Amino acid sequence: MKKRIILIKLGGSLITDKNKPFTPKISVIDDLSRQIKEALDEDKNLQLIVGNGGGSFPHYPALKYNMNEGIKKEEQKFGFCLVQDAASSLNRIVVNSLLKQKLNAVSLNPSSMIVTKKGKIKKFFSYPLFLMINLGLIPVTYGDIVLDEEKGSFIISTEMVLNFIALFLKKKGFHIDKIIHNGLTSGVLNEKGDTIEEINFKNFSQVKKNFYQTLGFDVTGGMLHKVKESLYLSKYGIKSFIINGTVEKNLLKNALLGKKVKGTLIT
Repeated sequence: MKKRIILIKLGGSLITDKNKPFTPKISVIDDLSRQIKEALDEDKNLQLIVGNGGGSFPHYPALKYNMNEGIKKEEQKFGFCLVQDAASSLNRIVVNSLLKQKLNAVSLNPSSMIVTKKGKIKKFFSYPLFLMINLGLIPVTYGDIVLDEEKGSFIISTEMVLNFIALFLKKKGFHIDKIIHNGLTSGVLNEKGDTIEEINFKNFSQVKKNFYQTLGFDVTGGMLHKVKESLYLSKYGIKSFIINGTVEKNLLKNALLGKKVKGTLIT
């Protein structure tokens, strides 16, 4: 039986303090890892791909060196290195947490396998990903800074990486079940603080006016970017779900196993 693949994003604001540079929330990360372990123990037909946001790690040097504009000055070459180092440092924390649960987690580094052109993915070295999945390993990727053929560099969000992987694998015949985004709120909130249960192309123009604003350092666009990327993916039959990653058991165990969870469905 072909395993169903679920992609999981652990939001940067969920796993770091975005108001304090380079501050991980270790207890939150470890709790998420335990829930992933429980879900995999219960459902042997489940293959996961995990992506972590950057939070207060790469966003801080990215802002300091204005890396959103690419590499235009000599000092931004050093900025590129700092952003890449910060992003990979947080990823190692996430991977180490999964390893403590005896899970076969391995880093999948975007800066080593993706090249963009004007901010669009142009080259993707996919073979390591295929081998990881075939071996039953858990690839753990992340938002990163990558080389761009025209701008010199480009900050690629976790959503872009996960969505590209999901669509790429679907076209190769893999069974992509969904993408689960874990953040600090129970989905996308309206102006009253209530959860918007579903976002689609019909209601997007109306609900986007009331999105909850991202707090702290963020150079990848926050909730609006997440929803736009998810809507694009929905064109290909892949649904996305945004839920609260801090609610006990809400989340990865229940959402991964198909139980009802409060959140926003993007379809």
